[in-house]
Amino acid sequence: LPAVGAGSVRAAKGQPQGQTQSQTQGQTQSQTQGQPQGQAQGQPQGQMQGQAQVCRLAYTAKGYYAPQFLAMRKGWFEADGVKVQEVNLGMSAGVAGAEALVSGSADVAVMGDVPALIALASDRDCVLIGAYGGGEKMHSIMTGEKSGITSPADLRGKRLGVQFGSSTHGAVYLYLKAQGVNPADVTLVNISQKELIEALIAGSIDALAASEPTPTLTLEKVPGSRELANLSGLGNDYPLLIVASRAYADAHPEAIQAVVDGTARAVAFINADPVTAGTETAAVTGAPAALETGMFRKMEWRLRLDDQTLKSLGITAEFLHSIGKLKKVPDLEARSRPQFVQRAVGSH
Repeated sequence: LPAVGAGSVRAAKGQPQGQTQSQTQGQTQSQTQGQPQGQAQGQPQGQMQGQAQVCRLAYTAKGYYAPQFLAMRKGWFEADGVKVQEVNLGMSAGVAGAEALVSGSADVAVMGDVPALIALASDRDCVLIGAYGGGEKMHSIMTGEKSGITSPADLRGKRLGVQFGSSTHGAVYLYLKAQGVNPADVTLVNISQKELIEALIAGSIDALAASEPTPTLTLEKVPGSRELANLSGLGNDYPLLIVASRAYADAHPEAIQAVVDGTARAVAFINADPVTAGTETAAVTGAPAALETGMFRKMEWRLRLDDQTLKSLGITAEFLHSIGKLKKVPDLEARSRPQFVQRAVGSH
């Protein structure tokens, strides 16, 4: 949704707000120097390297996308006739993956639920390949020492910082309603996830809502802070997703399968040895290894594309549509390609 939430719809790190999509896409393409450019919309993408079909896989260098960059570094994407080529978007926001896919500078990308929905609802034809991570426990509300907030009812009249348009934003609405608190009675403050902790320290907000690792970092950096609530039990497991160009997936299913199979191996590695996985992930992200390990243990890592995945995406899509972030709710079932996950799960 990392320093910026997996569900972020904000501009990439360092990108001014209000920047046009074409400018953002240009930035994404400049970050992928040496990568082959995508073909025109509607044409099957994909280029050959020797006798191998190239699959350009986009991800940001954050813990949510560890399965992909670990698989890349360990050679787990290797398959006959396929060359998976990374489009490393650095420390950009999660939406950069969607932008790379929509702009044609990637064939496949991994991202949180909100960027995935943006890609699936875009004019460029994209399909949902599967989910590999997420979990109900990834979002929390954290309070400051002097906030006076000890129960959900105490949020009335308080300033709650959250990144608008993120999956956390939607989860806050669900949580408040479940607790009998009218969201209109809480002052929601739109703050990017990377700035939430500073805002809490400065006293400009009384509490924050964010996805991991921000809640854990809040406990470390803000004396007297505490978790008011974990935003679980709301019917949404906030999946991390693999999305692909429909044209590419239809033309090169063997390349999509290589990405899914490699992701499956990395997910199994994370579950079997989160400490080593955390250490290897920290070497890429620059975050403390203990923080990455803690995130692995708190979240769910499982390859899937099931009814719960589609239900979770549907909940988030309806919320984004209600606040004007999505012009339309995509037909998720029609855009799903479950056969790749089914093959990978069946072979392990």
